[in-house]
Amino acid sequence: MKFTTVIAIVPDELEDTAIAVAQHAGATGVTILPGKGIGGQAKKTFFGLIFEGSQSVLLMVVGTHLATPILKALHEILVDGDGSRGLAFSVPIEHLTGIDIRQVARFEEYMRREDT
Repeated sequence: MKFTTVIAIVPDELEDTAIAVAQHAGATGVTILPGKGIGGQAKKTFFGLIFEGSQSVLLMVVGTHLATPILKALHEILVDGDGSRGLAFSVPIEHLTGIDIRQVARFEEYMRREDT
């Protein structure tokens, strides 16, 4: 089985929604990292204080066949009209360790049952 990493960078307020849609599209586990970004636009100020929104970085190792459905599901919540509220992309994994082969077999069996 081939694997891909799906990475999503979302505002904190979309974290739970992004995880839910990714899991509904087939992601089983999600690693959540806190983050903050520096965008191309000027930072917003409020009474002279700089406001920096916090973000979550979501990392998902999935079967390669699940990457596109997950990205499509994330697209639905991240793209709002002309604007974007986050970023999601995938990176193929060439080498992987730490996953129990029995876990992979259970996952493949689960996916076969879902297809019927």
